[in-house]
Amino acid sequence: MKILNSKLKTLCFYLSLIVITFFFPIIFFVIKFISIFLKIRITEILSNRYGHLALNPEYFLVNKRDSKIKEKFLDFFCESKYGVCNIELFKLWKKKIIILPRFILGPIIFLFDKIYSRDKNPYTINNFNQTGQNLEFKWDKYEPSVKLSFDQIKKCKSILLNNGIDIDGAKFVCLFNRDDVYLSSLLRKKNWYYLSHHNYNINKFNLLAKELSERNIYLFRMGVKAEGTFGIINPKIIDYANSNFRCELLDIFLASRCYFGISCGTGSSGVAYLYRKPMLDLNANLHHLTTWVHTGVMLAKHYYSKDKNRNLTLEELMKFNFGDLDQRQQLDNYNIEMIDCTDKEIKNACIELLYRIEGVWKDTNEDMELQSLFRKKFDVFKKHKKTNLRWHGNVIRSFYSSDFLRNNKSWLN
Repeated sequence: MKILNSKLKTLCFYLSLIVITFFFPIIFFVIKFISIFLKIRITEILSNRYGHLALNPEYFLVNKRDSKIKEKFLDFFCESKYGVCNIELFKLWKKKIIILPRFILGPIIFLFDKIYSRDKNPYTINNFNQTGQNLEFKWDKYEPSVKLSFDQIKKCKSILLNNGIDIDGAKFVCLFNRDDVYLSSLLRKKNWYYLSHHNYNINKFNLLAKELSERNIYLFRMGVKAEGTFGIINPKIIDYANSNFRCELLDIFLASRCYFGISCGTGSSGVAYLYRKPMLDLNANLHHLTTWVHTGVMLAKHYYSKDKNRNLTLEELMKFNFGDLDQRQQLDNYNIEMIDCTDKEIKNACIELLYRIEGVWKDTNEDMELQSLFRKKFDVFKKHKKTNLRWHGNVIRSFYSSDFLRNNKSWLN
């Protein structure tokens, strides 16, 4: 059925393209004339990827609210040709921005890109799908742009209660782990090896899950599809991704209500970021760490150099350009192997975040010196060599795992 729907959408797009191409000279001059007074922009949302769907529209709306630019815009959006990964989230955005069907706007975007080239099209929002970070900390001024209704919240709580989970008054954490199962299930078949260094075996989180459960904190393993089972015999550890009650609405509810999130660099954590949740960022890619999250804690995987027979230091890693180590093939070319953080390293980083949120964490003089050294050596001004965009703000607000820095001081030297 999914394949049939995909083919029908493709057919509608090309039929629409034929019709719109015929009338495009008129459409072109109408848009050009109106843009003298009110600039029209038509932009595709990367709606097939959860992180982009959650964060790119939020970045746009926050910037719009905070902007001092006097130029006025009339913005239209459409979904990606690869579909929509979460219909409920897409519906929430429809209440905030003008989203029209792809078969109407897609051909117009296609034709404008042919005229101006995609990177220079003046009638779209350039880099819309490459931006989604709170680099200038503007998000702190505003509430999230989208919220679930009272009825939607009530429905989500009812689903959980019907499955023996009462989260009213309880603390719970969302684990956004990354594996290949979801990507491999997509209609768009491709080799996902280039992202495989981000993956974590779910068993790496057993120690952490047990620690949280002993503190009476639920842990929900999030995801649409997931590899392996998790926390089967512990009622505080919920293998939500493999449950029979998982749904798109509940995905949003849990991420928006969690005490904090644990992200392995996967887009499924996007809604938690959208709702300004504290985050333990276990992104494998050191250069992609979310340094802008207030009270966040970071811990990247270890970069083991086969040529030097040791882990690379922070200073050595900063010599690479932003984008040099994004993909697995690039790491292979540099003869670098990604080594997972240990179960204990992950657990200790998580407990640090918990204590920081609760206001009971105390930085020692040594901790402050190590964090200061990390901030000094971590180059926040790097720009991606392809997009020329920055990933970090001028200030690092998250903390690198204090436990890791104490036990790996040579990494900073």
